Amino acid sequence: MLTESPRFRSPEQYLPGEVLISHEQIQERLEEMSEEIAKKYKGDKLLVLGVLKGAFRITADLAGMLHDKGLTDLELSFITIRSYPTGTQAVSEPRIIQDMDLNPLDRHVLIVDDVSDTDRTLQVVDQLTRSRGASSVETLTLLDKPARREVDFNPTYTGFTIPNIWVQGYGMDTDELGRAEKNVIVGPYDYH
Repeated sequence: MLTESPRFRSPEQYLPGEVLISHEQIQERLEEMSEEIAKKYKGDKLLVLGVLKGAFRITADLAGMLHDKGLTDLELSFITIRSYPTGTQAVSEPRIIQDMDLNPLDRHVLIVDDVSDTDRTLQVVDQLTRSRGASSVETLTLLDKPARREVDFNPTYTGFTIPNIWVQGYGMDTDELGRAEKNVIVGPYDYH
């Protein structure tokens, strides 16, 4: 049974620091997505590629759940991308700060990111992974903000579709602060 998605209010009704999605809701949704992914990749050696820094928590939690569901030979790699140098303005071309350390050649790759907003980051990492000869590439994001989409790209798996508000917590930050918060909370910026 799919976790009931939280009901969201309009963006202007939220206050900074307010819990948008609880840690428990995140874990329930990850369990559901990991079940689907584990069934799909059973018998295949999956490469999980986390996009740092924001996706460090979701990548770790998801990898553990996939392992518990039988994908004991999955491998992890990370790539560090900078899309938001400061504040809420995404750059038009995300910058690779640190490249992945495992070769995706002839591998099934699951790219894990924290939030799908402009989707420039996911598009760049997807294209890079495919250009290096991955057998297949799928993407997973915890959060989706379709109102901010700038490119024609949509993640394969999405945890929650949220309104166009700045968020932090569960690995996501505001100017490098707030990553350790276990919930997804409303950040201090107003950009709607």
